[in-house]
Amino acid sequence: MALLAGELARRGDRVALVVYPVSDPVSWIDPNLTLVQRSLHTGTTGIGSTALESYYVARSLASADGRVIVVRTGTPVVGFIALFCMIMRRRFVFSSANDFDFLPRAGASRLQSRIYGFGVRRADAVVVQSGRQLELARTAFPTIKKLVRIPSFADDPPEEYVPSEATEFVWAGRVVDYKRPLLYAELAAAVPEARFVMILHLPAELEVTHAELLTELELRAAQLDNLEIRPGLPHPELVEKLAASVAVVNTSSFEGMPNTYLEAWGRGVPVLALSFDPDGVIAEKDLGIAADGSWDAFVEGARKLWERRVDRGAFAERTRAHIQQNHTIRAVGGQWHDLLESLGAFEPR
Repeated sequence: MALLAGELARRGDRVALVVYPVSDPVSWIDPNLTLVQRSLHTGTTGIGSTALESYYVARSLASADGRVIVVRTGTPVVGFIALFCMIMRRRFVFSSANDFDFLPRAGASRLQSRIYGFGVRRADAVVVQSGRQLELARTAFPTIKKLVRIPSFADDPPEEYVPSEATEFVWAGRVVDYKRPLLYAELAAAVPEARFVMILHLPAELEVTHAELLTELELRAAQLDNLEIRPGLPHPELVEKLAASVAVVNTSSFEGMPNTYLEAWGRGVPVLALSFDPDGVIAEKDLGIAADGSWDAFVEGARKLWERRVDRGAFAERTRAHIQQNHTIRAVGGQWHDLLESLGAFEPR
């Protein structure tokens, strides 16, 4: 969302980005881009806590004072912001980040699901990332007012391809159940001749189930000589690690369009996916190896990519061309500008 806000500002659109408090803000920022730093609520759960969080959200949105509000989080806050927009007569866009935004949520109460569903149905437009999400959204919310597919994007890749020495597979992401990180440890055990690295993004406080998952991961890594767990990295450093990887590995049961895919492809690096191949693009365009849920194919794919790690020229040509044709920030930013302009987001120039 920061990339999108920056691209819209570069185009001359006035944009406000609501963020949690920033400890080290940059000294210069585009005059068309305003940062609204909302208060950070760290209280306990309950009605009082929910009311305080709602107040912080409403105050930040009022301060931003946007004609159109874009939300990218599949939680009940979508319903609250939809209500805010109704009261304040603002237009509202829900931007999906994951397939499960349109699937039944384990652990969500009936009330939470109803509040979330109210928000999605009240949106003036719902933006999805893939053909599969289009189908899921139509099935889950058939009364959506306007459904728009806009591809995901990441930082534009360097103009020239500079091959990096590939010495390890990389799995990068959050420690959550649906990403199935333990399967990556199993892959490392199945391919002992290769090296595997996990770069984990850990929030300040892990939920109990996620903390248990992390403990199990650490125990598995301690038992394997070829698996290393590393802490999260600032985004530019993470991209450089992906660029030097044999392949970016994904074990998730579902996703949206992982930024790691786009960032790897832009640097000429293939993707090895156990189950998640968005709209079949990995298999169709030969952007890596999609195992289609087959463990044997997943392991064999890792072996093949490891053997070819010193010669990725053909992969690089295909992956970089795919990004240039479908996922550049300027092309996708233009689609977002057109959508927001159609909803009256910007003052006439």
